[in-house]
Formats: sequence, C-alpha cells, structure tokens
Amino acid sequence: MQTVRDIRHNQDGVVIPNGFRANGWSSVLSHEMNVLFQAICYVVTEKETKAEMEKALDEIEALQGTFTEPVAEGFKSEEDFKGYVNLLNRFKAFLGRSNIDYPASREEAIQLFIKWGLVIDNGDAWDVPVQPFPDASELFQLSEAESMALAHLKLESLVHPVFSRLVMMLHEKEENTFNLSKADLKEMLGTNDAMLAEVLIKLTPYMEEAIENVLDIPDDEPMSFTIVWERIYEDFLGQQFSSNVQ
Repeated sequence: MQTVRDIRHNQDGVVIPNGFRANGWSSVLSHEMNVLFQAICYVVTEKETKAEMEKALDEIEALQGTFTEPVAEGFKSEEDFKGYVNLLNRFKAFLGRSNIDYPASREEAIQLFIKWGLVIDNGDAWDVPVQPFPDASELFQLSEAESMALAHLKLESLVHPVFSRLVMMLHEKEENTFNLSKADLKEMLGTNDAMLAEVLIKLTPYMEEAIENVLDIPDDEPMSFTIVWERIYEDFLGQQFSSNVQ
C-alpha cells in the first residue's frame, strides 16, 4: 500500500488521493466530512505526530463548530440554512440505510474514516492511503441511481485525463476540422481500443456533427470531424451526473 506519508516529500502542496473523488467519496460524504477529510490530508502531509496533527486540526477555522447542530444564526440567510439542513438530513438518511449513525463530533467522524479505510491509525500518527483507495460503492447501501452515478464517476476518472490530452493535442493544431483514423488517435494518445471508444463518445457532443457508427469504423479508415471549440470552452468539465449522488 502507498500512503500520503510515503510520498508527501515528493509532492508539492497537500496530497489528496485521486481515489477520494474517483471512488465516490467526495460525492457521498456530507460537506463537513469532506472538509474534515481534506484537513486530515493536510495535517498528515505537514505534521509528524498525532498530537501535532490534532493540534493543527483544532486551529483550522473551517472545522470550528462542525458536527454540532446547525443554527440559523450561522448562515447568511434562512434559505441557506434550510438548504444546508436539507442536505445534512439527506446524508444522515444515506448513512442510516447502511445502519451508520451520523457522527456527533470530529473524533467520531475520524473513527468512521478509520473504519472505512480512509484514515490509517498508526498509534502515534495518522496516515491516509493513496493506492489502493477504498471504494464507497462497496461500503454503503446504494440506490440504483446512486450506483449508476458512482460508476460514472469512476469511469470519468479514467477517461477524462485521456480526453483532456486529446483536446489539448487537437487544440494545438489550431484547426477545427480533422481527418484522423482510430489508429492515428491511439498512437497520439498511447491508448487502447476500449479507452479510445470512451474518449470518442465523450468527444461527440463537441462535434459539429457526430461521426456515424463511430464504434464500427475500421482502425485504418480516416474519420472526418469538426470540433466546436466554444462548446468545450463552456462545458469542459460537465457534471451532469453529479445530482444523482447526495
């Protein structure tokens, strides 16, 4: 297992494992549990002992008052307060489906992180796994919509870097219309058939016209397509599935 403490001196800034988002945790955890996890990543990156880590958590302003009953006076408006309470209740119900009580304190939340494998307790210090990272879909009772949304997040975490690389390569050519085969694209990206298929599907909404039967075209047959760059500029990080999870 690779952990934050293993790699922290080789990285710039706070180390937050990619699996936290890719494996669904940032989508299923409440806002304050998301904030706490990122704060733990910070103290694990920066501090040496558990005592130092706990003291640093005490000093983080964003953690003040977390895991206490929210009060309207702490929000800018009644609408903001009601919206927060609604989201918090949804998350409590989400945990309740898996027979888990929502933590009443930071200490209880950290114990849940340890139970779920998000935090490692080494006795004198905490650590955070980087690879492998726990999968939220394996630990909670999920609805069909939630399962689909988390599966999309996992696929997107694999596809998006390759898609981004393709967009950058095409953009560097300063053209709109391209004539490339699948073999050309695979060589450009250093990827395989399955990943290229996913990338082409992701690229389709940004084409002036979709490539007909794109998945059935032979590897060596040139494909002509025109990219509408304005669509990519406006919607490069589309999050249309995110509303299905918490």
